[in-house]
Amino acid sequence: MQNTISIAQAREGFADLVNRVTFGRERFVVERRGKPVAALMNAFEYQQIMELMAEGGINDQIHGIPVRVRFDGERYFISDDVVDLYGVGDTIENAREDYWLAAQETYFDLTAHADKLAPHLEQQRAFLRDIFLNLEQKQL
Repeated sequence: MQNTISIAQAREGFADLVNRVTFGRERFVVERRGKPVAALMNAFEYQQIMELMAEGGINDQIHGIPVRVRFDGERYFISDDVVDLYGVGDTIENAREDYWLAAQETYFDLTAHADKLAPHLEQQRAFLRDIFLNLEQKQL
């Protein structure tokens, strides 16, 4: 079960929350001004999530590109199987930004040499072109 609680409520009843998380198997999303800022869960569950992210990662998408997110205990890694790019960061958001920057740079490099690309690189360029065109259409 997951509950939402304000940061003020969490501060006031922290010991009770820890007991509820530890023994009652409850989860809490802590909000500040209505926006989620933290989560409380028991340590075993947290460890399982970290192991899952280290071993197999989780599937995600960045602007329509299917990616896998992994965590090695210190940094997050994002990679894909289509263009073979990756991003790294101390947070998932930083890794996503790093990945997206790599995708943009790769597309511009491939486009600059479009007349000389091997077939597999032309496929990557076409895939990225479609991603960028789709983003432009959504922004209009």
